[in-house]
Amino acid sequence: MPIFKAGDRLVYYAHIPKCGGTAVAWYLSERFGKIAFSDSMHTRHDPVTSWSKSSPQHIDNRSLSRLFPRDFFDATFTIVRHPVARLVSAYHFQLEVESSISGNIGGFSDWLAELPDMMAENPFIYDNHVRPMNDLVPNDARIFHMEHGLDGLVAWFDELTGEEAAPRAVPRFNERGGYVKVKTEQVLPSDLDLERISRLYAADFERFGYQVDQKFPQTAAPQLSARQIRERDTALKAHNDPLRQVSRKIRSKLGL
Repeated sequence: MPIFKAGDRLVYYAHIPKCGGTAVAWYLSERFGKIAFSDSMHTRHDPVTSWSKSSPQHIDNRSLSRLFPRDFFDATFTIVRHPVARLVSAYHFQLEVESSISGNIGGFSDWLAELPDMMAENPFIYDNHVRPMNDLVPNDARIFHMEHGLDGLVAWFDELTGEEAAPRAVPRFNERGGYVKVKTEQVLPSDLDLERISRLYAADFERFGYQVDQKFPQTAAPQLSARQIRERDTALKAHNDPLRQVSRKIRSKLGL
């Protein structure tokens, strides 16, 4: 649950794992400065001394309501994703990056078959990467859909703060294959897999307007003006400049 100040507004970002969080965190830091209540190293801490069962940025609604009074934040937003695509992404991340999926499990289908029992035993399993989005998103949150792209965030922050500030685009980060040298074959869920996912994430499908057999949500995408599109394209071109990419990698390694 990253918290940050946008002008004179205190904003809560309900961060759902595998929904563009790295890109959004970059954008927020660039536009508004350092964000709070976020720990990218949570899973590397000793569980014995860790203060919470999940990283703070992946906090669930029940815990949030115990820690923060209603109306504490001036605005709340989140980014959701099709439950099937999100779960497939979470599976590959846990398998290829975190190495948290046992080698004794035969593959995605076998893992999915066991997932409901694993979640019942430990709702915080995989640092909430497979937790239903409905458990993580407050009722008053402004909803953005990942399938629409993240361009709508820029305009929303313009409206929230009353000013048009840089960056004017949200670049892509952490696309699969960019953060791991060895990757498995991309999962294609079977009909049985889809049936299981539809049951396990029924609340997500209903609340956020998704259908199992349709890639895009029923909600219409935010409309951008011609000027906003030009600003976005110009910003992305500059961001993707090879020299700037090298500079960002060096700064990242140096912790700058």
